[in-house]
Amino acid sequence: MATTSAVSANQRTWTSANGAYKLDGEMIGFNETTVILKRRGSGRLAAIELKELSDEDQAFVKKRSDADSDQRSGGDLEMHTWTSRDGLKIRAKILSYGKKTYVLERKLGAVTIDGKAFSTFDPLHQRVILRVLSTIENTPMENEADLKKFAASLAGKPKSYPLEGVLIELESGDQIAVPFFMFSEKDLEVLQAGWENWKQYNEDEDARAREDLMMRYEAANYQQSMAQQQQRQQMELLKFNMAAVRTGLTHVWEVQIRPNPGVYGRPTSVMVTARDSLTATQMVLPNYPGYSTIGVRKVSY
Repeated sequence: MATTSAVSANQRTWTSANGAYKLDGEMIGFNETTVILKRRGSGRLAAIELKELSDEDQAFVKKRSDADSDQRSGGDLEMHTWTSRDGLKIRAKILSYGKKTYVLERKLGAVTIDGKAFSTFDPLHQRVILRVLSTIENTPMENEADLKKFAASLAGKPKSYPLEGVLIELESGDQIAVPFFMFSEKDLEVLQAGWENWKQYNEDEDARAREDLMMRYEAANYQQSMAQQQQRQQMELLKFNMAAVRTGLTHVWEVQIRPNPGVYGRPTSVMVTARDSLTATQMVLPNYPGYSTIGVRKVSY
């Protein structure tokens, strides 16, 4: 499966095989059977089967496919940050729709998920599993000890949790099934859009692959739009804040933070404008749940 990035060379007028329908748009992705087009003007995406396009358009896609033959298996749609309903940030690549059953069991004192010891999972993977089970069981599970305690209540019997959602790939390379109910409402609007269609296709693997491909590019397009919007907002805010700094009403602060024990993440620094160090810290920490302050320093004077 090959993909290509959205570039101006892929902007063209696409024509149906019978010549009755035309669409002005940019090809932002494709596989062996489907092309993903971003409509000119509205920016909306369309998934069109290659066989439904004119011979000229099919030849155009094949040429791109040959040129990009080194990009396989869905290409490398960039990693993006997704947000759960309770604020957990998940840096991951969206792969496909799917149904998954978690099987929780306790064997010889160790808790397993689908036969694999919970302790061997990536830390972020562990956190997602704990959030999923906590939500389903309505029982707080913050760490492995809480999970073991709950598993012990099953009296040695395995328990299954059928889930519907998406398969994602973490930065660690772990692939994990995340149910729809875990995502924030904004993220869910994009990720769940084609789910009903995907379920209806049953044994039609090509049709399901088309829905998977469409969902991945809708997700990437959504994240790109969000990033551009945030960038514009940040630029406007930066202009306002720097004007305040020049007048002496506020200062630029560097807040250094690190994750608490058991929290997945890395130490980082965040620049904010505020009147004092306490206000700067209060502005940063709510955006990094599970983090603590290392130090704060004034950058502007």
